[in-house]
Amino acid sequence: MRREEWARIRRREMLAAYYQVLKDEGLQGASIAKIAKLIDAPPSLLIHYFGTKQQMTIELVDYLLEEYRQGYGDKLAAIPDPGARLDAILGAFFDPEYHQLLDDSVFYACFYLSLRHPEVRRSYAALYEASLELVETTLAECMAAGQLAPDDAHQLAVTVKALEEGYAFLIGGGADEAAKAEIGAALRARTRQLLGLSA
Repeated sequence: MRREEWARIRRREMLAAYYQVLKDEGLQGASIAKIAKLIDAPPSLLIHYFGTKQQMTIELVDYLLEEYRQGYGDKLAAIPDPGARLDAILGAFFDPEYHQLLDDSVFYACFYLSLRHPEVRRSYAALYEASLELVETTLAECMAAGQLAPDDAHQLAVTVKALEEGYAFLIGGGADEAAKAEIGAALRARTRQLLGLSA
């Protein structure tokens, strides 16, 4: 294995450990020493790779957003039939499991950083734009194939994303599983109705 590849794998291992410590301890409690202890490495090694905890946090955001893309975005985009892809997108967007890929406390701790760090803000914006583009492209392809009535695909995509993000906010912070599923089912049905699809 080349040195660069080994370094990339090692960095991802450290970022995964940081995620776990951040989840358990919160942003203030997630020290370099605790992260290093989890992977049985000296703290100086993490400092060698990242320099500071702040830089490590910035890189953690990119790592987590890439996990989201690989876990859902790429798989959804790979569905060839636009109608089936749209069904899968709506199924994922209003499924609690989709929104639990990342722990809420970690997601919002990192999101808070986006208010102060342009680099982190750009990463979150890139994730949003990629997701919006997937929805918009899928809606446009469904319209072109006669699976949806002609409409403004961009406006509809923004509306679907707003409903999805509203759902994420509603179920965050400890709603019980039955309530999450019930809210998701209601929003999915309303979104399908909005798009002119059968429930």
